[in-house]
Amino acid sequence: MLDKIKSTPKRVIKGSKRVLVKFKGRSLSNFYKGQSLPRVTYKGGRFLIKHGPVTTYKILRRELLKDSIVRFPNGLISDVDVARITAWYRNHAKPVVMVIPSYNDYELLKACLESIAQTVDSRLYNVIVVDDYCQEPNRSKLKSLESKNVAFIYRAENGGFGKAVNDGFRAARKKYPSRDIVLVNSDIVAHKNWLACLQHGAYEVDKKVGIVGPKLLYPDGRIQSGGSHRNTELPEWFDHYYRFQSSDYGPANVAQYCIGVTGACIYIKAKTMRELGLLDESLPFAFEDMDYSVRAWDKGIRVLYYPAATLTHVESASRGKDRPMTEREKISLRRFWEKWGDWFDKRNVTDKDGKIRIIYVLQTTGISGGIRVVFEHLNRLQAEGYATELWALDKAPTWMQLNVPVRTFKNYQQMIKALELEEAIKVATWWETALPVWLSSVKNGIPAFVIQEIESSFYPGQPEIQKSVVSCYRKEFNNLTSADYTLGEIRSLGLDAKLIPCGYDDSVYRPLPSVKRDSDTLLALGRSFFQKNFKQIFEAWQLLGKRAPTQQPHLLLFGSEPQISKWDKAIEYVNRPTDSEANELYNRATVFAQTSYHEGFCLPVIEAMAAGCPVICTDSHGNRGFSHDGKNCIMVEADDIDGLAKAIKKVVSDPKLQQKLRTAGLKTAESYTWDHIIAQLDGFYRNLAKQPRSDYIRKTVKKYE
Repeated sequence: MLDKIKSTPKRVIKGSKRVLVKFKGRSLSNFYKGQSLPRVTYKGGRFLIKHGPVTTYKILRRELLKDSIVRFPNGLISDVDVARITAWYRNHAKPVVMVIPSYNDYELLKACLESIAQTVDSRLYNVIVVDDYCQEPNRSKLKSLESKNVAFIYRAENGGFGKAVNDGFRAARKKYPSRDIVLVNSDIVAHKNWLACLQHGAYEVDKKVGIVGPKLLYPDGRIQSGGSHRNTELPEWFDHYYRFQSSDYGPANVAQYCIGVTGACIYIKAKTMRELGLLDESLPFAFEDMDYSVRAWDKGIRVLYYPAATLTHVESASRGKDRPMTEREKISLRRFWEKWGDWFDKRNVTDKDGKIRIIYVLQTTGISGGIRVVFEHLNRLQAEGYATELWALDKAPTWMQLNVPVRTFKNYQQMIKALELEEAIKVATWWETALPVWLSSVKNGIPAFVIQEIESSFYPGQPEIQKSVVSCYRKEFNNLTSADYTLGEIRSLGLDAKLIPCGYDDSVYRPLPSVKRDSDTLLALGRSFFQKNFKQIFEAWQLLGKRAPTQQPHLLLFGSEPQISKWDKAIEYVNRPTDSEANELYNRATVFAQTSYHEGFCLPVIEAMAAGCPVICTDSHGNRGFSHDGKNCIMVEADDIDGLAKAIKKVVSDPKLQQKLRTAGLKTAESYTWDHIIAQLDGFYRNLAKQPRSDYIRKTVKKYE
């Protein structure tokens, strides 16, 4: 599913009058995408029933009002429409100076200059080409490329990329001191509106942005670079996000901050150039662009990848494979890490008492299984000697005891400003918290991410949001996940994670000899959220009543939505039970059913097993590691009403089967107590705090001396 997330056409709201005109022009027989109005109405109703009013409203707003621009509270922007950018550019365009280093590349340079002339108004740019002492016959040809907009600097000797670029930067600053500078490789082919988009990214996303990089494509149309990241397998090198993906790969079309952008094309604001100065010429070959980007971050200047700007980079897709490193590359690698090694890999994450600090970041503190897991991490790590805190855009929870300090913020911007000063391991817990944690960890602390599931599943039928979700899973995070299934999805994104399951409190969830187990009680979570698929349980229970009213089990529900009890007067609903009360329900029930479409882990199944309650469940992905059909549970297909009804009847009527499932379930639960889990979690965070990359880089640099 994840590799099929594509960009959708970008759309802009032009006002209610235009919307009314569009509706007036719709045919009843071809009302929407070739379908009739009655058919669209029918399918819309089915969608509403399955996904709820909020999701349905968002889909209608996007599809019927033609609005696909999504702005998130954390500052992330998806699908900035090029039409909006060009409209902005017409009123706010600033002339720039482009610096192009050149060496024996007449044909490439000629194509590059022609593409610039075809895509940028001649009044809005000048080019300074720096000839790095190229050889004949190229040198004599260069003069033919000079024009009103294109000037040349002819170096007296070859100095390499950094020196050539710096000559161009000096000339640009002298002749055009107030202009922004665009560094462009000679093997670039510009696309329409590329400069407008880069400038829009520089001035309209955030005032802290000082450097912007575009989406670069190989000549075959695949992505060459979507911003840079540190290579996770060989951390002495940097690599490109989304390399070799198709150009319409959704996550690659979401603007993102990144640790660096490639020197093939960099937009540098004049203010940034004045503050950072020139490239570091002590790096003779490679790392010049990353050094410049890191210098920007170190001074609080943000580096932005802005995919609305697209260019082709003629660099070969196979360049650099299996070729030996040159001496100049070795020098650059060594000098870069001597300069920045400690900045990247020696972060203080302890308090004055020597305790490892861990800050978990939540968007909300409301009731949910995933948030409960976060609270358990915080409490239990605190008990293990860590200094843990919760930061959230919500007040401290009242539904579960939390024994750690809680800081509350009005918005993500306020949170980022405070969090970036903290020296701690900072943990994202939901995709919208990823960007704040990433930004606040560029200079201080270590970023981690507890990924309980790939959260694009929360937004069915909304590819604009889905691709934004996936774009938030970044290479720089130290990821932790709780299920094999989710680990597989993470790896399909080219990432990795430490697998540490969720745990349960075995002092609470356990068999209670004093509680008599009912002979005909079906227990379930009563929740209306579409992924929980409670309607399958309700309809199967109704079907049992229709087939044999006297044999219909008692339906006992618990949760935080007591209004569900109004679905049928025979339903018993326990609202917001304590953990101990929930355990009593598990001990009382004949069977527990969970029919979710998808779960990150599905802790209630483990809790039911721990209490000795037989389980019927669906394959909800996250439960695959501990739910084994016919052994410790009975599994049914999602939405199979008849199959679930038969399974309920079978378990309720067969005491021997109940005992078999009970015995196997108790054995399964033994491996998921918090005592088992917290030891793994402790190892994960202690290893992060040790920062083993520091020793790796030190040893690697020595190899190149």
